[in-house]
Amino acid sequence: MNVKALLSLIAFSALLTATASAQRLQPQKGNASYYADYFHGRTMSNGQKYHRDSMTCAHLHYPLGTLLKVRNITNGREVVVRVTDRGPYSRKFVIDLSRAAARQLDIIHYGWRPVEITPYTPGHVPFVYTPKREKPVLNLGFSDDEADLAPYWQEDSIYLSKHRLSRTQIAVHMDTLKVAVHNDTTIRAEVEKTQAEMKKQQNKNANHLAGNGQK
Repeated sequence: MNVKALLSLIAFSALLTATASAQRLQPQKGNASYYADYFHGRTMSNGQKYHRDSMTCAHLHYPLGTLLKVRNITNGREVVVRVTDRGPYSRKFVIDLSRAAARQLDIIHYGWRPVEITPYTPGHVPFVYTPKREKPVLNLGFSDDEADLAPYWQEDSIYLSKHRLSRTQIAVHMDTLKVAVHNDTTIRAEVEKTQAEMKKQQNKNANHLAGNGQK
């Protein structure tokens, strides 16, 4: 075979492939049937078990895994099914649908219906922002005052009212001990005892320093 004949053969093969691809993209019309119940659980051409409640179909030409949109020409109903099996092998039908797909197309009662088949490509959007609430506004600033470094929840009255705890809140500012006790007499007694011990220790230290000064 010379080079010219080889090139002609390659071009002819490419033309056939392109024609077949174009035909697959065109809507196909014909009659659709559906799997009988005794096929439930049998192995399909893709190696999986057929399930009557799955949205699958059998087709002779589309690759396994292809998504097809099937429209019932009689009532306009549509479903999307995946090619998982080969068939039907009767010239009367162009596609075999699972029972679930046939039910949605309202084919069960009639046994078959004329349909239109087109390849289906789902549109994938990588990210769509749908605001569910307003975005919070962040107010940032700088301060040299250490008092501003306290957590906000310690000064938020709404938070404190929602999280009312029976515990002692102690804030130490310089030499002053400020105690806030909430709804607990036991803790109040412990705090008063601690304050008395601290005062006693302070007096003892003061007396000791005074005694050393007299010496």
